[in-house]
Amino acid sequence: MFNRSAQKQLSPCVTLIDRAKKSPESLATCMQKLAVAVDLVGQSGFLSALAEVCQAASGYDSTFVAAYFDGHSPVELYDNLDAQFSASTIKPYLDFAYLLDPFYTLIQTKAHGDVVTLKECAPDDFLTSEYYRTFYAGTGLFDETSLYVPFGDGACLLVSLGSRQEDFELSDQAREMLNALYPCIAAVCRRHWPKLDPANVTGQGRIGVHLEKSFERFSTSVLSAREAEIVHLILKGHSSKSIARVLGNSPETVKVHRKRIHNKLEIGSQGELFSLFLEALACTPSNATQDPLTYLTR
Repeated sequence: MFNRSAQKQLSPCVTLIDRAKKSPESLATCMQKLAVAVDLVGQSGFLSALAEVCQAASGYDSTFVAAYFDGHSPVELYDNLDAQFSASTIKPYLDFAYLLDPFYTLIQTKAHGDVVTLKECAPDDFLTSEYYRTFYAGTGLFDETSLYVPFGDGACLLVSLGSRQEDFELSDQAREMLNALYPCIAAVCRRHWPKLDPANVTGQGRIGVHLEKSFERFSTSVLSAREAEIVHLILKGHSSKSIARVLGNSPETVKVHRKRIHNKLEIGSQGELFSLFLEALACTPSNATQDPLTYLTR
């Protein structure tokens, strides 16, 4: 878990403009790598081969693959991150932080495409959010693109490609390559997992339901329904202007709500709100039916 002192040590967020665009490898090379992945369908080396295909086509330097199911927490299937990055990001992400992930929001709202970049799905104030500072800037991750593979019955696979090169940006050519390869990538994934079922994943249970309900209840014992809704949007990286658009209010009204929220929760910044959210979730039992704040001893 992240504590407040650790939050203060995180790197400042970075801007997504003026980055060098890395070209993908040749189509011939990508097809050769895809052929390897096809040969390994049903075998232990399949995901590693799939990562090779996606990184060659895009120029990204890391891959994280997770399965998502209705009512369940995500299940990691593969990652090739360095040990230091894996330890600091994967577990907290799977435990609770995925609830604030813009790619997860796309899955929940069904408003996604086959290939989606961080720019395309992140809220307008995402780069100044504590989630971004913790899981992106704080770990050296500068850009991300995900390939969404649906399986039906509420199940899907997300192949997330990341770069820790500061000047990296997905090029138009690389985007076209990923789009062109996507049907083949989706097909081999569905062949590798004829049925993507959380019941076959050891130790997961239905903890996702508990977490999502806890997120929905967070701050509701202290704040009004509208204020709690604003808190949820703030945690996901929305600015006052974005919140105003979502709720149909004026930015000035949202700012008044934010001031009341700070007073009621006895916090002074977005960073303190994020820390409070993490601390409260950590204290909330799996059978909880109340606002996580009611279980927190401050």
